[in-house]
Amino acid sequence: MSKQFLSKDITTSQDLSSGELDYTTSISHARKLNEIHFIASQAITETITISIDSKNGANYDIDERKKNFVSERYWVYRPEGEKNLQKDDEIKLHCTNANGVGTIRAVIKTSEL
Repeated sequence: MSKQFLSKDITTSQDLSSGELDYTTSISHARKLNEIHFIASQAITETITISIDSKNGANYDIDERKKNFVSERYWVYRPEGEKNLQKDDEIKLHCTNANGVGTIRAVIKTSEL
């Protein structure tokens, strides 16, 4: 039985009154995406998008999930099935700032393959 070891969390945040969240992180070595937490400082009404940019090119990119927050503060995204990432794949997070209030924080949790 193989063991999986948790990796250090990847975090980012954005004050939505000054701009939208537009964050990209590159994967340094093969990992499994476990979950992504989104935490807002107050109830927000915005759209969050998660996508995976494959190192193998646009034909392999995945628009993983889109979530419309309606007066919400917290959401945990968990992939359906295993989401294994390769070295140099990118995770892209986007949150609109249509209402221009609050701060959004994202925490990406992965484990070693």
